[in-house]
Amino acid sequence: MSETTTTEPVAAGVAGIIDGKLVLSQGISRTLSSGVGGQFDKIPVIDLSPINSDSASSAHFDRLIEELRDACTRVGFFVIKNHGVDWTIVERAFAGAKEFFELPLEVKKKYHQSLSPSFMGYEEPYYTNVDRLKKGDLKESMTTGYEPELDAEGAGYQPEILYRKNQWPEDEESPLFKPAMREYRAACLGLMRKLSKVMAKVIGIDETYFDNKASYPVAGIRALYYPPQAPDDDESTGLGAHTDVQFMTMIAQDPFDIESLEVFNASGQWIKPKLEPQTFVVNLGDMMARLTNDTYQSTVHRVRNKTGKARYSLPFFFGLNNDELVSPLPQFISPENPVDKSKIPARITNRHVSH
Repeated sequence: MSETTTTEPVAAGVAGIIDGKLVLSQGISRTLSSGVGGQFDKIPVIDLSPINSDSASSAHFDRLIEELRDACTRVGFFVIKNHGVDWTIVERAFAGAKEFFELPLEVKKKYHQSLSPSFMGYEEPYYTNVDRLKKGDLKESMTTGYEPELDAEGAGYQPEILYRKNQWPEDEESPLFKPAMREYRAACLGLMRKLSKVMAKVIGIDETYFDNKASYPVAGIRALYYPPQAPDDDESTGLGAHTDVQFMTMIAQDPFDIESLEVFNASGQWIKPKLEPQTFVVNLGDMMARLTNDTYQSTVHRVRNKTGKARYSLPFFFGLNNDELVSPLPQFISPENPVDKSKIPARITNRHVSH
């Protein structure tokens, strides 16, 4: 992000730039660089067909690497198409999510995240308030986590201290939800493992670098329902401005073309991704930024659903094993870009937000 300065205070619900730092209303700040980060006015669309085709040429793959590197250093967000995920799996996941959210509130509250030692489960509207507004975040969510016994490519186990036990609705209440989320998780995990090999090449390391570091990964799904928000409502929002903690997040939304996800650029503008049918939004998280010494962007974003339509989204949060330590790779450290020693080593956490 390029540096600009203002002396204006940051109001509730607003991200702004003050004295060379990006400041969020909840008190989080980030020093801005004079590099290419944040220099965008649209979210790039990237064709992943080279990673799903045995006949892709080296030129096509090299172009994919360069497109991803540009998106990671400038934006931290990109839309992916031709990703190889069977979209009927995504449609079933949305059907399961809608079935759950249509249950009476008292039924959904039986699975509230406050009742779970792992913080898995349901959250009602206004349960969170990221921007510290008068009301808070107008959304419902249902979070489920990684199940190592169902991961065919994983280690087949997870250290007990890291295990997150899910709260699933009873089959008679929501018969679609559990099988649909498990199927969706498997599809997303398969794509993210494949994309991680490509991202290793983008970073400039061996494509197998992340294999053992994601043998029992963070693989959380947060099913979300965002009701339409009144155009003049300044007491709430869909989800306040934040960055994601994990390695990468991929998001499907329904309807596909609803424009309520907003991404913050270096000029202080909120940019809305434009999705085609059967595409995902991908964004980098704080752990990717840490690994690359903030060369790759973990970009501030928020949700404001003032479209007049309901929005459903299914963010999949992908992270390395929760007992991995993440420190900057040496190729991203230089006198011009020194390590912020207050940030390392950074242990991956299981916290994730919404989209």
